[in-house]
Amino acid sequence: MQAAFIGYETLYMRMEIPATENGNLGYIPLSPRTVTLDEVTVKGERVPMKILKDTVEYNAKAFKINSGDVVEDLLKKLPGIEIDRAGNIKALGEDVRNVLVDGKEFFGNDPKVATKNLPADAIDKVQLFNKKSDEEEFTGIDDGSRNQTINLVLDEDKKNGVFGDVIAGGGTESHYQASGKVYRFSEKNQVAALGMVNNINQYGFSVGDYLSFTGGIANISHGGGKVTMGGDFPINFGETVNGYASSGAVGFNFAHSKSKQQRYFISYIGNASKRELEQSITTRQYTESGNFIQDEEVSQVQKDASNGINFGIRNLFRKTNNIIINGNISLNNGQIPLTSSLSSYENEILVNGQARNSSDVSDRLSGNINGSYLKNINKGRSILKIFGNGLLSQAGSETIFENFTSFENPPSSDSVRQFQDNSIRSFNYGGGVAFTRKVFKTLYMDIVMEAGNSGQELVRKQGNSFPVETEIDSLSPDFNLDDRWIKPSLSLRRNNDKSTLLLKLSFATGNYSTELWNDTGVKEVYNFLLPSLNWEYEYKTGRRVMLRYSANSNIPSANQLMPVVNNFNSLSLYYGNRSLKPEIIHSVSANWYIFDQFSFTSLFTSARISYTGDKINYSRSVNDRLEEIVTLVNVKSDLSAGISADFSTPIKPLGIKTNLSIDESYSRGINIVNDLENEITNLNHRLSLTFDNRKKDKWDINTGVGAAITSATYSIQDNLDDLYFDISWFGEVRYTPGKKLNMYVSADITNYTARTYEIEQLIPLVGAGVTWSFLKNNRASILLTGFDLLNRNTGIKRVSEMNYLRESRSNIIGRYVMLSFKWNLNKLGGSKSGIQIDVKKR
Repeated sequence: MQAAFIGYETLYMRMEIPATENGNLGYIPLSPRTVTLDEVTVKGERVPMKILKDTVEYNAKAFKINSGDVVEDLLKKLPGIEIDRAGNIKALGEDVRNVLVDGKEFFGNDPKVATKNLPADAIDKVQLFNKKSDEEEFTGIDDGSRNQTINLVLDEDKKNGVFGDVIAGGGTESHYQASGKVYRFSEKNQVAALGMVNNINQYGFSVGDYLSFTGGIANISHGGGKVTMGGDFPINFGETVNGYASSGAVGFNFAHSKSKQQRYFISYIGNASKRELEQSITTRQYTESGNFIQDEEVSQVQKDASNGINFGIRNLFRKTNNIIINGNISLNNGQIPLTSSLSSYENEILVNGQARNSSDVSDRLSGNINGSYLKNINKGRSILKIFGNGLLSQAGSETIFENFTSFENPPSSDSVRQFQDNSIRSFNYGGGVAFTRKVFKTLYMDIVMEAGNSGQELVRKQGNSFPVETEIDSLSPDFNLDDRWIKPSLSLRRNNDKSTLLLKLSFATGNYSTELWNDTGVKEVYNFLLPSLNWEYEYKTGRRVMLRYSANSNIPSANQLMPVVNNFNSLSLYYGNRSLKPEIIHSVSANWYIFDQFSFTSLFTSARISYTGDKINYSRSVNDRLEEIVTLVNVKSDLSAGISADFSTPIKPLGIKTNLSIDESYSRGINIVNDLENEITNLNHRLSLTFDNRKKDKWDINTGVGAAITSATYSIQDNLDDLYFDISWFGEVRYTPGKKLNMYVSADITNYTARTYEIEQLIPLVGAGVTWSFLKNNRASILLTGFDLLNRNTGIKRVSEMNYLRESRSNIIGRYVMLSFKWNLNKLGGSKSGIQIDVKKR
């Protein structure tokens, strides 16, 4: 007989047949067996994601990353997450507002600083959830406040010690780049320092740093804030970073946590940039009687600088008291000298022409702070909250402009040489009290009373600059906007292990008044009922549905209300409208999530609809000389809706994984052209299909196709109706034969087609690179990269909006090859054990 068991010596015994004592052999003792293992290889497959109660958690180690990848590169591989060319993040159909690192704020409220700078190999897990408010995290009571948030959970070996990198490189066409990043994370402290400089069109640490301030009247030539129509206007067919830009930036982030409930954080980001832009713009404008074409040449050199400080305090004391404070201070300035020439044609006959020169210098100083105090009463049965906020901003610009305009029929000309100095002071402060009471075991009631006051004071000094400066009173308004409001609300909340339900009803009442040159003023009174609903239900592990509805109001700004003409562009005069009414916006969204952790199959679906009543939009009047007067009006409505689905699954027999993404969207907007309503309807269809290999030991191959069809219809003229189609293919092959060498080739080919444009836009971008790592733990690397190897990058941009189609062609960075050296600032890496665990990537 033989007796064996794992971990014990095998026992052999002689037996006699037939056996005695009814075959009962009694206890059989086995001796332990000791084995020394030189190396053990365990192969398995990581579960790429889990759907927890309120969180989608991705295992970062289940997704293949490459040497030098940042978090943004990792996020692009995760099902349900999309990142556009500007780095904006959408998760499950919603914009991501916050990116945390180990649950803590990182460089204030700009999520792209973390995603574009933290190394991907420092991340252990990516958690996606709707972040609760700080108040809810303290009380444990759902208050319905949600922000789509990503939390980056660091590897354990990155939570102690210093890591980061320094890189410097130079290339053809005098291109260069240099950057340094240093991180130090521990249980209590979070420290990061960043620096960069380049001339390859990379702004700051994120695109948001550059866009935070572009100052100047040249960017608000119509004098007001941006007005958009529907969720998908304007239509954009391929957007790139135009011009030649050089920039530099520095940043510092520090956070300290005494405990989970007590932490303090502060961050600073400063950046500066210079962009040289040459543009040729063709605009085809439509009226009820026909169309006309404008050709424009623009030359400008834009300089910007910005500085920003963010800070916050979270302080829980005596277990029942909590103080929360957030704030920021920013200082920005910019310079934009601009030269342009424009010609307008009707039926190929020149109607007018204009030459413009301007110089603009602008600056802005602003700061805001908000805080709250919470008191837990009767062991959580009641919560008292006192809150407040304040904002103050001072902006100014000094502009000198010259316009020379000529007309052909009858022949005439006009010239304007003027200065325009603007000063805008903005303020906003408010506060309130909230009381929460536990009514039943899972039912809570909230009573809130809040009030506030906001306003803008706009002072403009404008007049002739030649032969001597002379102020013109009719162009130099003093305009004030004052908005005062009270907003009581009542809500009921029900929470249990499987679901949450919030019903809320607010009543916003107030008035805003305007004063022009100290006149008697115009007052507008408003009263809005603003209901909201939030429902979530996890009906099975990995299965969840969500439904949300909200109503909000929007008060027009001072620039939209001020009725004094802005003549910065003599052919397009802008007037505000003092009679504008507030907008009311209703939004509904629904989501359904499924993930099977056994088959690694996921399905994310969403539906959304938004309706705006009394939408603020443009009204345009064009005369026979093709001069345009633009103002703002309330139109009856604006509607946008959409549905999307994201399906991901492996095909194991083929050794690949696939992702299918579908998005359908609809929008309908109204603008006024020559006193006629022009209803614009857009229907967009977008589909993408991608494949990549699952086994990525040496080869990492991914490819995919995308297609988009947009149909646009215009009620003002049926012959304006257009159909836009673009199709793209991308592919990337990476080969890593060992731990030292990494090579890749990538291609991205996009073709844009539209009925309106005779020439198709074909953009093939090909890149390649090789990285060689050396020294212990691969601390040093040499990188050779090539951008746009076919030299086919183009600065063509096509936009359809309101009653016009516009195509712009810009100078743009083209082909270059760069050789760089990289030094890793950490000593992490290497195996300390004789046991190797080899886990397959997803």
